[in-house]
Amino acid sequence: MKKLVVLMLAVSFALTGVNAQVPVSPLNEGLKLLRYEKNKSALAFFKDAYEKNAKDPETIFWYGQAILSQNGAGTPDQAFVQATKELYQKAATELGNNAWILVGTAHVQLLEAGEKADLNAIKQTLEVAITSTLNTKGKFKGKPSQEIVNAIGYIHSEVPSSVGDHRYAIDKLKETISAYEGTPVLPTMFVNLGINYLKLGGENGGEAVTAFLESINRDPQNAYPYYRIGKVYQTQNNLESFDEYFKKSLSVDPKFAPTYFALYQYYADKNTETAKTNLDLFLQYADKDPALDIFNADYLFRAGQYDASLAKVKEMEASIGIKALPRIGVLLAYNYDRKGDSVQAKTYIEQFITTSAADKVLNTDYELAVKVLSKFSGNEAVLAGLLDKAIAADTAKVNKLKYYKLGADMFEKSNMYVDALKWNTNYFNLRGIKDELYYYKLSSVAYSAKDGLATTEIAKQYITAFPDRQNGYSFNVKGAQLIDTANKLGIVFQAATQQNEFMLKDPVKNKQGLVNTYYLMMGYFNEMKDLEKAIGMCDKVLELMPGEAQTVKIKESLVKNWEILKKMQGNQKPTPDTPSQN
Repeated sequence: MKKLVVLMLAVSFALTGVNAQVPVSPLNEGLKLLRYEKNKSALAFFKDAYEKNAKDPETIFWYGQAILSQNGAGTPDQAFVQATKELYQKAATELGNNAWILVGTAHVQLLEAGEKADLNAIKQTLEVAITSTLNTKGKFKGKPSQEIVNAIGYIHSEVPSSVGDHRYAIDKLKETISAYEGTPVLPTMFVNLGINYLKLGGENGGEAVTAFLESINRDPQNAYPYYRIGKVYQTQNNLESFDEYFKKSLSVDPKFAPTYFALYQYYADKNTETAKTNLDLFLQYADKDPALDIFNADYLFRAGQYDASLAKVKEMEASIGIKALPRIGVLLAYNYDRKGDSVQAKTYIEQFITTSAADKVLNTDYELAVKVLSKFSGNEAVLAGLLDKAIAADTAKVNKLKYYKLGADMFEKSNMYVDALKWNTNYFNLRGIKDELYYYKLSSVAYSAKDGLATTEIAKQYITAFPDRQNGYSFNVKGAQLIDTANKLGIVFQAATQQNEFMLKDPVKNKQGLVNTYYLMMGYFNEMKDLEKAIGMCDKVLELMPGEAQTVKIKESLVKNWEILKKMQGNQKPTPDTPSQN
């Protein structure tokens, strides 16, 4: 958090002229509707604008973006992509290589090809769009069009994090912002800059917040950047900070629906009354859409009214259909799982995850899938594949950790310890903290996987990092035993000797551990035919447990065998009662 605060304070953009006004576009109302996630209203606005001016390339571009928005955030339905593609193709035929149409076409190409898109070719297209709109006169001569570069930032903010080149979009936005330093700059450029930083994931949250703050400096009456800052803090579970910025977004616009929905999601599992209040406000101010009734069904589920939730979502399944609204299947799976119908739950959640684009699947969906499918034997490989998909698609470290943990726990419960070791290793490597839990868990799972080399390697690191903890020494012995099953290589003896040195620091506390280790070393010396030392180990046990019957018998047997061995070797010297240990 300290790092984030420092980044917030170190605003890297010039503040000169932040209060200067950028010329207002007649399309601004529609653009605001898009960012406010009022997608149906945005579509109606741009459709009307297009019908009035079908030859205006900027209107055509944003009309296409409004079409793509109809399936919500992430990857749009193919029908919307196709409709947008046809719109831009028609415009390209009529208007030629117009910059707006080039940017829109690049967006469609990214959506169609996904991660397989030819990024170099797409960037060349975007460079043509930028070059063709450079200012040719006045004090901004040679500078790029803010609107076109902003559109490039926008299309990258709308594709999944694994699609496109978000660093390219960031660089173009920053170059253009810098080129107009000291003059009016579109506030939404900073919004798109912040979202693209978030798409990069990792440690870029601070850069994103800085960009959103700069957008606020230039347009303090826009609720959206306050909301986006709140969302950043929400991912960190920083209640104080995200509550502050969510409140600021609502103070600017009390009808800003996305904030109410974010608060509903946060409180849904914590306070159903507060959740319901925010849900009602979201439904009041969001675009009217029968599909939003799914959130009422979701609320009923979270409130424990499973029959009512199931009835409502089944009604939606019949009236809207899962194909049109796939998350109906998720809620059906939740309800059936809670009601104990694992077969139905499996059918719905499996169908949703296997048919949905990665950016449409939430981390909680994967959690449900693991929970449900784990009840049926033989699904571990399928679930591991789904979790691999989730890890590749999600940029948030906290979510990746959750996926690795789900996989690790799943394989452990199935006693598939080789796979469990791999998933636990990935989890702890990403976690990046080598505390005692790290060493204990990995050495324990490695031992369960019967991987002696891995067990001893981790155990030795455990001993180095925590020399005052017994578990490291214990796992080192166990790992050595896995490697040297015949107890003839000496590594078990070495590990046991090291463990004894630790336990002898408190022989009273470690009495049973010492006894066990002496017995282990006794077996080693017996195998090596060094009976004198084996007898010495018996004496060590008897020092801790005087007169212990089993040990007395073992010693008597060892002494007898030692006498026979010495006679065979031609040594006729008398045998002492208690041989000395060399």
